[in-house]
Amino acid sequence: MQLTRPDLARVLARAVTERPKAEAGWLDAPPPRARVLRERVVVRPGTELAAVADALFTWRVHRGAGLAIAPTGPAEPGATVVQGVQVGPLWFAAPCRVLDVVRGPDEAGFTYATLPRHPETGVERFRVRRDGDGVVFEIHAVARHDFWGSRILPWAARGVQDRVTRGYLRAARDVTG
Repeated sequence: MQLTRPDLARVLARAVTERPKAEAGWLDAPPPRARVLRERVVVRPGTELAAVADALFTWRVHRGAGLAIAPTGPAEPGATVVQGVQVGPLWFAAPCRVLDVVRGPDEAGFTYATLPRHPETGVERFRVRRDGDGVVFEIHAVARHDFWGSRILPWAARGVQDRVTRGYLRAARDVTG
């Protein structure tokens, strides 16, 4: 936490050597005290799955959610990304590592896990897929508070998580192409 925007490139340089704090298995078996979040949105009619997948893999969905982004490259297994999250006058750096990627004609997405110095410990899966409603964007996350401020003010931490999640959903829904 700091009062100025963090130097995301410096945080990224350190984060690439770190090991994830959580595993993809948390999505199937959440640990005690973890918050489980599942959200979905139908993207605009006429939008191709490939266009939303491209926005997701190139971090445009994350940027569209209002985050500052410093990635090692597109979302692929082993890629590291640092997200800058502003909360009022405060900034948080949130480093993550991509664990897995799915790329197919009817489904695409990735899962990432938090790295040390992320305000939360957890995993998050982003998927765009075809179903009976058309092309949908889905988020499944499991996390628990790691930052002392999040543990003292859990309602505030949940509010930040919810704001960012709504941003992801809005950005994915509004992809054009």
